[in-house]
Amino acid sequence: MLVSVFGSTVFGVEANLITIEVNIGQGIGYHLVGLPDNAVKESNFRIAAALTNIGYKLPGKKITINMAPADIRKEGSAYDLPLAVGILAASSQIQAVGLERYLIMGELSLDGSIRPI
Repeated sequence: MLVSVFGSTVFGVEANLITIEVNIGQGIGYHLVGLPDNAVKESNFRIAAALTNIGYKLPGKKITINMAPADIRKEGSAYDLPLAVGILAASSQIQAVGLERYLIMGELSLDGSIRPI
């Protein structure tokens, strides 16, 4: 299932909309594309721990995440929450009716709580 979640990045004094597309398919693996920095790449460890500690799970399937537009660098841990919500929605662990109306940002703690950004 393909799900889109929206986040943002700051470029100078302007905010740019970032579309986070999450697809769950056949196979195994975790693929994150779209010019993420190391903090964004490491988010899979924070997300896995946070989801486990609040009663959800990473699906045992192939997770492909695209952060668009691909030519803008995505930095920091603020993408943890939209990535996690996208994974939960794409794997049908939560119902995400109206998800496209929201911009979601936040850092996840390993216990599943949300840290301010």
